[in-house]
Amino acid sequence: MPQDTSVRRSLLRRPGARRPFGGGPKPDLAPLELDSSALFQGAREVHIRHKDMTYRLSITRFEKLLLTK
Repeated sequence: MPQDTSVRRSLLRRPGARRPFGGGPKPDLAPLELDSSALFQGAREVHIRHKDMTYRLSITRFEKLLLTK
């Protein structure tokens, strides 16, 4: 899988994530929202490394997402 870190801002965002003025405690961040087309880049499977494990995220023939170890 190519290592392209130039994901467009329009495809990568945190909806509703704002920091209050005045410093204060950090609010809970909204989940990161990423368009699947930016993640897969035309492929049907991507590998995701988390700590010492590699997971496979694939698109099934019914266009569902499947995450496996």
